[in-house]
Amino acid sequence: MNYSIEQLCNMVRKEKRLPLDFNQWHLIINERGTTVAHLAGERNCLSPDFDKWYLRDKSGWTVAHYATLLNHLPSKFNQWELADIKGWTVAHETVVHRCLPPTFNQWYLSDKYGRTVAQIAYDFKRLPPDFDRWDLVVRYYED
Repeated sequence: MNYSIEQLCNMVRKEKRLPLDFNQWHLIINERGTTVAHLAGERNCLSPDFDKWYLRDKSGWTVAHYATLLNHLPSKFNQWELADIKGWTVAHETVVHRCLPPTFNQWYLSDKYGRTVAQIAYDFKRLPPDFDRWDLVVRYYED
């Protein structure tokens, strides 16, 4: 069945669901270039086999960026290097809101201003206890 953009948005916003056979994740829903997938990622109603984390809005934010805002990335997510047009990765955005998974090891990922994920984690006091990549951090407060 074909749904209008308005119907799809209402399903996601109000019912937090999409049809089981839905596969038109790339449909743009607003002037910012947000897709159905971005909205579904933010509202935690992506299908379990969703794999188009790379879809971008006009600012370069991916579906994964949207999903991490409310902690909706799947536990096995591993595309931390996906970045917006300024190089801000999913890992950067995730560490602003919560700690990264214990297996995370891409502390070196950097935005276009040179800010590493390690630096952002340090700034938000979210470095793991066993962190050992101090070469990636400018320390300006006492630990």
